[in-house]
Amino acid sequence: MTLNEQEIRKIAEEAVRQLGKDATEEKIEQVVREAAERVAREEPGAVSRQTTPINQTHNRIIITAFGRNRIGILAGLTAILAEHQCDILDLSQKILQEFFTIMLLVDISNCNMSFEEIKQEVVRRGEDLDLKVIVQHEDIFNAMHRI
Repeated sequence: MTLNEQEIRKIAEEAVRQLGKDATEEKIEQVVREAAERVAREEPGAVSRQTTPINQTHNRIIITAFGRNRIGILAGLTAILAEHQCDILDLSQKILQEFFTIMLLVDISNCNMSFEEIKQEVVRRGEDLDLKVIVQHEDIFNAMHRI
């Protein structure tokens, strides 16, 4: 399976959105190359691990956060989402001694902000809590992790 120019452009545009101010030509090229290599490795007719149709995932985001554990991390991150009408579909968190990690699957179809705005708010709140936070569309997450 190969990507056409439109699909490559879509991956590049999403990489720019995801990387934000960290987007450089080299980083964007790397993301596109890795996605293209994953697609090229797929056999025709092979079943992908992605089971949700892409049109059902474009309003879902993945939030990953990690850092030193402290009181209020979960409340701080989820309060932002609730405030802006985002629906948490699933979450997984783990505390390993003094370290905290969390991954959230969030539906933003009713969000009263754009993806970029909610991303900035969540990242800012994470910084306030001394966390490293990554926010990305589920479509990009899936494209980057396809076999």
